[in-house]
Amino acid sequence: MSQDGASQFQEVIRQELELSVKKELEKILTTASSHEFEHTKKDLDGFRKLFHRFLQEKGPSVDWGKIQRPPEDSIQPYEKIKARGLPDNISSVLNKLVVVKLNGGLGTSMGCKGPKSLIGVRNENTFLDLTVQQIEHLNKTYNTDVPLVLMNSFNTDEDTKKILQKYNHC
Repeated sequence: MSQDGASQFQEVIRQELELSVKKELEKILTTASSHEFEHTKKDLDGFRKLFHRFLQEKGPSVDWGKIQRPPEDSIQPYEKIKARGLPDNISSVLNKLVVVKLNGGLGTSMGCKGPKSLIGVRNENTFLDLTVQQIEHLNKTYNTDVPLVLMNSFNTDEDTKKILQKYNHC
């Protein structure tokens, strides 16, 4: 892709993002009570302007030439980790853990509608189902409370919330 083509593509993406944010902010504004409407509108307009400014600024890009492999001893084979076994205080260690998943991508490039995490993968389970089940298993097995935090986008939030309704604690 030429430099002009890349710039045009970036501009289209920027415009789509701004339109998407505008639509979502309008949805949020409809939920404001009548006595909070003007204040909420002002806040959302401020956010929209900040978001526009954020999209306009050209930040530094990654200099891939400076990226190096991590030291060999920092990556351990699973078998070596498994051989050590779990610490005696595994529950207290796990209670310090939070699982954060990026859940903002749509499956449109794969011919799917909706979030990638809602693509069926096995026995009518989605990627999201498998993730929630893994966390539930971990919590039950070790009597812990490891939270799952999903980083949704405007495009994935609604569909994801619908799926999560089938789980009691989500």
